[in-house]
Amino acid sequence: MSGVAPGGPRGAGGVGAPGGPGPIAPPPGFGPPSGQVGPVPAPGPRPGPAKQPRGPRRRRRRAESRSDLLQRAVAIAFVLLGLAVATALAWPIFQTPRLILLAAVAGVVGVAIPLVVGWRRWPALAGIGLVALAFVALVVPLAVPSGLASPSALLNGLRDGVAGIVLGWKQLLTLETPLGEYQAVLVPFLLVALVGTAAATALATSPGARAVAAVPVVLLMSVFGIAFGATSGGAGIDLLGTRVGAVREMVLGLVALALALTWLVVRARLIRRAALARARVDAGITTRGRSPIGALVRRRMLVVGLLVVALVAGLAVTPALSGITPRSTLRTGAEPQLILRAQSTPLSQYRGSFTADAYTEPLFSVSGGAGAAGGGDAAGAGSGERMRLAVLDSWTGAEFRVGDDERFTRLPGGTPASGSRPVTITIEKGLDGVWMPLPAGVQSAPTFSGSRATALADGFYLDRDSGAGIQIAPSSAGRGLRDGDSYTVQVAPSRDVELGAPGRTSLLDTAAYPQLNAWLKAQKQPRTADGYRELVERLRERGYLTHSLEEDAAAKSWIAALSKQTSYSFQPAYAGHSTARVETLFKQLVDQQDSVGETADPELLVAALGDDEQFATAAALLGRALGYETRVVVGVRMTALKGSGVGTCDGTCTGSDLAAWVEVRSPGAADWTVVDAEPQFEKLPTIVTTGRQLPKNATVPEQPKVDTVRPPTDQHDESRSGQRPDDGDGGLLGLLFPVLRPIGLALAALLLLALPGLVLLVAKRLRRRARRGAAVPEVAVVGAWAEVVDAWIDGGVDAGAGTRRDQAERLGSPHAFRLAVLADHAVFAEHPPTRQSVAEAWRLVDAELARRTESLRWRHRLRAAVTPVSFLRALNGRMGA
Repeated sequence: MSGVAPGGPRGAGGVGAPGGPGPIAPPPGFGPPSGQVGPVPAPGPRPGPAKQPRGPRRRRRRAESRSDLLQRAVAIAFVLLGLAVATALAWPIFQTPRLILLAAVAGVVGVAIPLVVGWRRWPALAGIGLVALAFVALVVPLAVPSGLASPSALLNGLRDGVAGIVLGWKQLLTLETPLGEYQAVLVPFLLVALVGTAAATALATSPGARAVAAVPVVLLMSVFGIAFGATSGGAGIDLLGTRVGAVREMVLGLVALALALTWLVVRARLIRRAALARARVDAGITTRGRSPIGALVRRRMLVVGLLVVALVAGLAVTPALSGITPRSTLRTGAEPQLILRAQSTPLSQYRGSFTADAYTEPLFSVSGGAGAAGGGDAAGAGSGERMRLAVLDSWTGAEFRVGDDERFTRLPGGTPASGSRPVTITIEKGLDGVWMPLPAGVQSAPTFSGSRATALADGFYLDRDSGAGIQIAPSSAGRGLRDGDSYTVQVAPSRDVELGAPGRTSLLDTAAYPQLNAWLKAQKQPRTADGYRELVERLRERGYLTHSLEEDAAAKSWIAALSKQTSYSFQPAYAGHSTARVETLFKQLVDQQDSVGETADPELLVAALGDDEQFATAAALLGRALGYETRVVVGVRMTALKGSGVGTCDGTCTGSDLAAWVEVRSPGAADWTVVDAEPQFEKLPTIVTTGRQLPKNATVPEQPKVDTVRPPTDQHDESRSGQRPDDGDGGLLGLLFPVLRPIGLALAALLLLALPGLVLLVAKRLRRRARRGAAVPEVAVVGAWAEVVDAWIDGGVDAGAGTRRDQAERLGSPHAFRLAVLADHAVFAEHPPTRQSVAEAWRLVDAELARRTESLRWRHRLRAAVTPVSFLRALNGRMGA
């Protein structure tokens, strides 16, 4: 014989080994007389299971029992490890050791119920009933421990636990994390752990392909901690020049996926090993073969390769996607933030508190004192004690608002700080809406009283970062507080906070504020905390307090109050705190200083008109220009501020007591410093025209003659009028970007999901090209047969054992039968095949694959194209076994 196939001589099955899953029969006249290659079975009919001796039957039952136990043990380990990963992902939400106890007990009970149901051969309905009974029995001791205090508490706890099945999910989204053991917040996780573990165990221990459905169930348990976790996620790292957040969640998610992949591979391996063991017992073989080293290496290299491709793709895409869109969870965009967007801020309504009706109308009363985190202020006096109504940290160019990234959540409770004292606040008829008066430093939920106590407790939300509270309980006016509502909070002692150095870079685009930038440069102050205090002090001294545009009946109340303290003269000023309004304020200061000179008498530099609304905004923008983080607070002072023209609340706070101030923080600092920017009202503004010659020896008259000047016409009452002009629409790309971005993200997500299938498609294409282009014709012909067999296997068709001709006859395909004859001749014939034989063989392959494609539906063709069954079968050594 002139041709020798790679891997062994002809007739020994060398190249024929890849030709099919069963033994190979040579044509007549070639090979052993039996027509078989490889181990020759004993002569005579093959014994069937019914005729097996007692010994082999016993060995088979023992082998099957051991295999079933091992498969069940691996399935249970997979489910429990998946529950452990889900518990680790849920830990930041609760941060209580009871979570671990709950997961352990729920895991053991959830695994035991399906095993008992299967052992007793009970119907599935019985298993569902046992899970429900287990939940009722475990919910109080595990998820509602407060119910163990007394028999009545037990009934209440059981009621809360059952209600938590429906209502507990809202608590998870609205309470501030960590939740601890507050009320019934652990009920949803108990439900997920118990039901998820029971369902996953029932699926994973079931025979057949249904067991694969346990994978999504286990992964869904892990999704709980991600979906209900904090929007910000865990700590991040710098990767490829991009900040990647939630690294802990990402790693645990990869662990869950790795567990699922490992279980699927191990399960398939155990099923195959059990099938081989049964076959050996049936054939009477007592020795056990070993997989070739090459097959083991290839098998593991394939798994490692797929993991590497997935990790590299994920690491390459994650930095790009992390900068495009923020991380979102179910907590993102919860109800409080949506309600706040529809509300006007107290700063925008500030002027309304100084009208005739609202000036003396009670807003709320305070008993017990109020604490605030204090600090030095521009006036030199301590910040004292204050009640805060709203904290506004987002500057839009038109107004200060609550930022969209602020998190208003419900407080799950807490222990008051040492030295805390109770403060009771009662709402009067002058205050309604969602904004709640609160002192700074609130660490626990208020205790509400009255007929609406329960509704108010459910509607209270707090932003822990700013300390602002809102109330969204239904009321006659829509949502919020109403006359008669009362609540008590625990207030920690106030303390002074020194202002640190500003940041190195400005937090404000000063080019968009030319007048502010011009006045800032003209003051020649250092970029330090003292420099900022001096700027705010000059802003206050050179401003003049006025609350209205007209000296009418609505303004008589506050004008009369200021006239009692000094010889006050009314000056008109527009409301609003938009960019245009603040720029006008600084323009007044710049023009006055240019006219009289920077060394002029301080009284001659008084020029800016307005009240707390404009001056607090101006001070906040000055701080951002220097590099400070700033926010505007609207509230009342409980202690007097030196030189203030706004009243002090002495127990009953009215519209006349409403004030606005600034809170400033250095970058990286934890605490905020209070800075008051309210303008003075004792020194009248002096209008000096440009070019006027001032006397060399200036004298100060008892009452300087002043001119009443109307504000410039470019000022407006409406804050919206001061929005910055659009710098440009960005052209066509700017218009299309909001539409293209979600489409691009969706395509990227689909690409990641389709990546394993694309890898398999490329691998199959390369495998077919290698087989067709083999340098040895014999290898190319045998590769053609292997290609057809792989197509059958990927399509879910098992040709069974036997020769190539036997397999082709079972399938009833003439193309496959002719290809089997060609492959047998290529292996066993005296002369090697020619290139014409190779072309004919691959023509038959194309014809057979076309026939198979026409007989399958599109979804079956797609599944056959992306399934890795043929690869795994080849790597496991099944080809030619």
